[in-house]
Amino acid sequence: MEWIALKHALLAHLPVATGLLLPWVLLSAQRSGRGIRPWWTVARYLGWAGALGLLAAMVSGLAAGRMHGLIPATRFFPVPAAGMGADGLLFRHAVLAAATIPLAVAALWAMNRPRKDHQSLGFLALLFGLGWCALLLATGQSGFSLAHPKYQAPVPAPPALVVAPAPVPAAAPAPSDPEASAPLRALDYGALEPIHAEPVKSPAHGGRWIRAWATPAAAAAYRAGQILPPGALVVLSTLEDRWGRPGTEPGPLYALEMKDGGPSLTFYWARVPLEQRREVGGEARVYWRSPDAHLEACQSCHAGGMAEFAKRSRWRVPKKVVAPE
Repeated sequence: MEWIALKHALLAHLPVATGLLLPWVLLSAQRSGRGIRPWWTVARYLGWAGALGLLAAMVSGLAAGRMHGLIPATRFFPVPAAGMGADGLLFRHAVLAAATIPLAVAALWAMNRPRKDHQSLGFLALLFGLGWCALLLATGQSGFSLAHPKYQAPVPAPPALVVAPAPVPAAAPAPSDPEASAPLRALDYGALEPIHAEPVKSPAHGGRWIRAWATPAAAAAYRAGQILPPGALVVLSTLEDRWGRPGTEPGPLYALEMKDGGPSLTFYWARVPLEQRREVGGEARVYWRSPDAHLEACQSCHAGGMAEFAKRSRWRVPKKVVAPE
């Protein structure tokens, strides 16, 4: 089902192409006389191709909605929402797609009626076919707006009521958090001291290949398996596994900092691949910091700082054996 869900954007192009091409063929097939039969064949071919493509796009769209948690398992449509935001547009997209089904049946029936060699395809085929194509294009446009939010028309906000502000006593400015949107120190892990000369595989971190980086004071304690000193920072950069070796796709960053109240953990994944978003609740970007509830499992393993020395990963990349000449 995941494979079908990931192909929704590709499969949706076939019914949209039918909506663009079929009207011209239907108009050309309205004249009567010799040589009209090939236009029947083209119209019927496009009609069946569009119907099969529409069926595949609807199945893949339902699978994609359920994979991303947008459509509940007990429903075939997303929950309707007020306004024209992302939720409302998704519901309208699903309704338009469902509305194409009866028109598709009517158009295919009209285009495949028995006709004599000199007759046109008929007004019913033109009427139902043009209506079907209009719905196909409207469905494709709403799907394009869902995939590219920047092209959506802005929704005017309701006029705000003008209310005289009540006097508010001046408050001391809140201290700014330089790492509120991204772990700036952890992203600069290349300036720290490397612990691993090459990546090692870590089953405890999702089977990814990791390299540890630490501040100078923490590096010696890390290598000796001792308690990290206050203010120590350790960062794990990761690579996704590819056939038992480090791949090219970067994974998340793990960071541990020793503070006065104990170890503080950070999990940062700037861009989560679509096929791995189920691991993080469907999010496209993840930034969790202690005491986030998502880090409870990590906090239990790192309650005292670094994991136990005996549990640390030491498996190196398998070396290629060079045969003697």
